[in-house]
Amino acid sequence: MVAGSWADNVAVPDYQLPDLSSLVNQFGEPFKGRDGDTLVMLVAGMKVKDMVRETLAEVDPGCLQDGRVIYLANISGMPKLVSKFIAVPRLRDLDYPVWLDYSGDVASGLPFHKGQVTLLSLGDSRKVIEVSFADSQAYLKEQLLVRCEASTENLTD
Repeated sequence: MVAGSWADNVAVPDYQLPDLSSLVNQFGEPFKGRDGDTLVMLVAGMKVKDMVRETLAEVDPGCLQDGRVIYLANISGMPKLVSKFIAVPRLRDLDYPVWLDYSGDVASGLPFHKGQVTLLSLGDSRKVIEVSFADSQAYLKEQLLVRCEASTENLTD
């Protein structure tokens, strides 16, 4: 895990996440969101996507369904035909929402480290409280379990 700093010229406590109302999920439903304690996972890149999916298999998807965790996928760099006919239809098989940033308007101003998941802890009014970067499945799971329960499907006696 690499402890996250925002950017050289932006103080984290004074940053408010951009409006998320432009996002839709893989079913075309608009983002409704919630106020208060929320974790945003910014996912960009195939390697990172695979790590997130493997980790999410180990937690209860209810935290994504009720908005305690927001899976934000920046697909602005993906060719439109690929996103429309391949990527988004595949996402419909998942049992949790993936919020799609088609334009990059939301994700473009967020911190990003290649090969890592950006984790933004939000307080009231989408105010960013903490930023960290997950470069391992173990660290990502640790952060998710703060807000999610372990998946009962993966528990053994």
